[in-house]
Amino acid sequence: MLSSLNELEEKTQKLQSLIRQERQLSDNEAKKRDELNTAFKTLISEYRELKNKRDEAIQRAKELRDKKEAVYQELQKFHSELKGREAELSAVINIDRQVQRIKEALERAEWDYQTRSMSSTAAKNLEKEIEELEQKLAAIQKKQEGYKATFELKRQYDEKLKVFRELKEQFRKTISELDELRSKSAAKLGEAKRIKAEADQRHQKYIEHANEVIKLQAELNALRMQMQETRRDTRQRSQYEQRDKTNRLITEKVTKAKEKLNKGEKLNFEEWQALLLGEELAQR
Repeated sequence: MLSSLNELEEKTQKLQSLIRQERQLSDNEAKKRDELNTAFKTLISEYRELKNKRDEAIQRAKELRDKKEAVYQELQKFHSELKGREAELSAVINIDRQVQRIKEALERAEWDYQTRSMSSTAAKNLEKEIEELEQKLAAIQKKQEGYKATFELKRQYDEKLKVFRELKEQFRKTISELDELRSKSAAKLGEAKRIKAEADQRHQKYIEHANEVIKLQAELNALRMQMQETRRDTRQRSQYEQRDKTNRLITEKVTKAKEKLNKGEKLNFEEWQALLLGEELAQR
């Protein structure tokens, strides 16, 4: 019986050790799972932020495309109106260049007149040059006035062309930004999915180890109950054996006491006590 108890105690210790190991493993998996879930939430938050920026870029691209298309249609209209006015356009361009050159020459002459030290003769020559430049500018501007309608069309066309090019560049940059946002958001989502899959695997392992703890704990509880029953049986058996031994001793003493009485010999206190106990046992 003692050997059986020792075996049960040994099994109990082994089960307790296994339970500790499985609990440690389940705790490790739960900790790693929680870390991965935290990382997953961060990635999803970053992905949503990128997605919002991507959606905003898509909206901007649509708006820029529509604006660019509208300006392009206006350019086409101006182009149609300017068609057939090539000679006038050439004259306008030539006049514009002449006006620009005369203005620059006039500015240089006036600057020299105001800032340089010169003789009276040089000053008079410069004054004459300025006067001639002013006359030329007035004449060319008067000529420019004759092409006012064509000039205005060309000015509006150039303004629209500038706006169109700016919109085109903004659209190009927005599309480039959109491609980058799409690439980043896709990468972020892919990373989030990978992390979530790993977190799910960790959770599954956590469940496996937790279930193993429950199973081992049930085995341990059953083993402890078996040990309690074994100890109880052992105590009862020991008590029975002790009582049986006591009864045998009393019976032996009673037999000896009766033999002495039959022989007429005196009994001592212990022998009288044995006779009384013997009678009690007989009555039971």
